[in-house]
Amino acid sequence: MFHTVEKYKTPAQILLGLIALTFIGFGVETARNSGSDYIVKVGSEKISDYTLNNAVQADQAAGGGQSREAIFSGLVQRAYLKEGAKMMGIDVSMDQVKQAIVDDPAFHDANGKFSQALFTQYLSQRHISEDQFIDDLREQFALQNLINLVQNGAIISDSQAEQLIKLTQSNRTIRSFTFSPEAFAAQVKVDDAALQKYYEAHKKDYLIPQAVKLEYVALNIKDLADKQTVSAEEIQKAYDSKSVDLSPRAEIAHIFIPVMPNGDEASNAEIKAEVDKMAAELKAHPDAFAELAAKYSKDLSSSNKGGNLGYLSKSGGSGFGPEFDKAAFALGKGEVSDTVKSSLGYHVIKVLNVEAEPTLEQAKARIEAALKLKKAASAFNAAKEKLGEDAFNDPSSLAKAAANSGLKVENLDEWVTKAGAKEAGLPETLINAAFSDDVLKKKHNSEVIAINNETVWVIRAKEVREEKIAPFAEVKDSVRAAYLRSEAAKLAEKKAQETLAELKAGKAADVQWSPVSQLSEQDARRTMSPEAYAALLKARPVGGKPAYALLEGMPAPVIMEVQSVSAPENADSQIPAAKQALVQQLSANVFDNLLQYLGKKIDRTQGAQQVNNAAE
Repeated sequence: MFHTVEKYKTPAQILLGLIALTFIGFGVETARNSGSDYIVKVGSEKISDYTLNNAVQADQAAGGGQSREAIFSGLVQRAYLKEGAKMMGIDVSMDQVKQAIVDDPAFHDANGKFSQALFTQYLSQRHISEDQFIDDLREQFALQNLINLVQNGAIISDSQAEQLIKLTQSNRTIRSFTFSPEAFAAQVKVDDAALQKYYEAHKKDYLIPQAVKLEYVALNIKDLADKQTVSAEEIQKAYDSKSVDLSPRAEIAHIFIPVMPNGDEASNAEIKAEVDKMAAELKAHPDAFAELAAKYSKDLSSSNKGGNLGYLSKSGGSGFGPEFDKAAFALGKGEVSDTVKSSLGYHVIKVLNVEAEPTLEQAKARIEAALKLKKAASAFNAAKEKLGEDAFNDPSSLAKAAANSGLKVENLDEWVTKAGAKEAGLPETLINAAFSDDVLKKKHNSEVIAINNETVWVIRAKEVREEKIAPFAEVKDSVRAAYLRSEAAKLAEKKAQETLAELKAGKAADVQWSPVSQLSEQDARRTMSPEAYAALLKARPVGGKPAYALLEGMPAPVIMEVQSVSAPENADSQIPAAKQALVQQLSANVFDNLLQYLGKKIDRTQGAQQVNNAAE
């Protein structure tokens, strides 16, 4: 709303997330808070959990979605700026602030005149007094004056903008040579003393994490279902009323290729292109489906069965999401789908067989199983309670609890670590229980843990391995391999530096250059590390002579010869946008420098409160 304020927007305000503007009228001023406790104090400015909670509420009311930590960081920045403005004697008169309020169209009536009633209504809605509002606005003007003062020198010429365009959007004619560390491995001298020294310097790499071997008792609703009885009359009634799902089923197979949820678009597009090829091939040759599924599918539960997921009903779904189900149940027997995208990745689907709607006789077994499962649901809840009580009453053993429920104690003989358990997809509740003090240290039985809707476990630590550094003798071979890689990488880097110096001196270098190719700016950004890309930008051919760059931050050192740089078309039309980008970058840098300066000049004291003391 405050147009007088908004016209002074700067990149600094963007970096601050417009915090000051968002919070006007929401009572974030810590100076008015009672009490001496705080999260942090910057100069005389206290930021308490009360302040932070109000700020979070203000952000939510304004439709923002910042985290509590981000809002706290913004408040700290605001505090430094406020104290900096005081330190530099930057102030705004009361008359200037009052005039800004009078001039604001938000407080004007239908005739375009200032309305005290509208102003009073605004203050009332935000539970803030007129004096407090004026103080807040006065402070905001002072902060903006400080920011504008240090950023007024952000002036960029057309030539600077043109240079930026050429550097970041040009095509380069290049060739390269990679200094593979493997080529230098034979030059590395290895002895026990060197390996021991390397081990001592990298002990953290040989940390054996805390782990546990578990025993457990599993209670499954299907076990209880087997004990239930169902009459012929119940089966007939269920068939007639269709209370049991008897929708036609299809035997479905798939080939699954996962993608990373936050993977880059280019990589995902490449994966999809390969899956598209596979789908096209299988549509032409569906008999090859099982072979390709075994070879390429990443669904470990089905790939060894030719991708076969078994018989699935349309009403029950596949578990891969609606996109998968829609595609699968639209196919006829023997048909293969196009590429199907689910939330997990890409699929190619084949329908192996389709069942017709069954007769009573055909459906009898399915109906009986379903009715038994329904009857077992109530018994399951009672059985869970009993298992939990028995495990609690005898916490040092699972034997009695298992026997009382007609179950047996099972063993997980492999060492289970937290990281390994997460990678294996074990439920979070199970992991938390396994590594709790009660199970891990006291060696007590756990509470009943829900594995899924049909299964619960009670677990106990059979054996515990504490975190430790593996002895040198046990990991010597691993140390040797790591040492060889490290030393070979150093030799590769050294050789790359020497070769770069020779090339820059105009000497011939003994390297096997790659074929000459064209490198676009987009491809350079996509394939290079930030350090490598920055080095490439500095390689500028002059007078027809190539320039050289050593690309670091890559899997191996690469020397790139830049033979020529061709400017992009329509560069002139891009100059205004480039100038704006440079101004914003320069302003952001100046703002960061200002905050660093104030951070050195203004005392910061940590308080007793914590950022996450209160709920958002």
